[in-house]
Amino acid sequence: MNDLVEILRAMASKKGEVDSPRELYLDMAERVVKAAVSLFGAKPDEVAILVLTTDEKHLRFIAPRKLADLGTIPVTKRDSIAVGVLNRKTGDVNNNVPMVKHVAFFESVKLRERPAPIQKMITLPILHGGHGFGVVQISRKGESPGEAGPDFTAADLRRAQEMFTGIAEFLVAARPEHF
Repeated sequence: MNDLVEILRAMASKKGEVDSPRELYLDMAERVVKAAVSLFGAKPDEVAILVLTTDEKHLRFIAPRKLADLGTIPVTKRDSIAVGVLNRKTGDVNNNVPMVKHVAFFESVKLRERPAPIQKMITLPILHGGHGFGVVQISRKGESPGEAGPDFTAADLRRAQEMFTGIAEFLVAARPEHF
């Protein structure tokens, strides 16, 4: 975790020096995804990071990178799991995602050979100074809950919260203007 913090600190410090702060930000998100994949035994397409747009009206994906240009989720969208967690400012573990009404559009985007539905998911807010800045979703995908793998636990949620509490300041600092 210390290595990730140092890498993100260095990357965030370059925001004013790079040609594309947006690309730097997406590169930072990829670093975070790699760390989360390692920590949770997930696949890269099973970790999503969304941040508030600078006008605070939408959540925009910064990971997976392929979703960064596909649209946003309005913070008024009632059936969005991410929006609900952002508004409540508290994390959630759901080991039966198909039974919860949610925005499933992004699940259908082909990130691997064959898209698989999300079966299980940790969703937690990215908080900075007590303010909701974004949302992280770590999922397990598969055609069935059994195929997706083991259930997430409260301990998994705590580990994810610790990780993202430690890096939130860098995601805030590096967010591009007018993002």
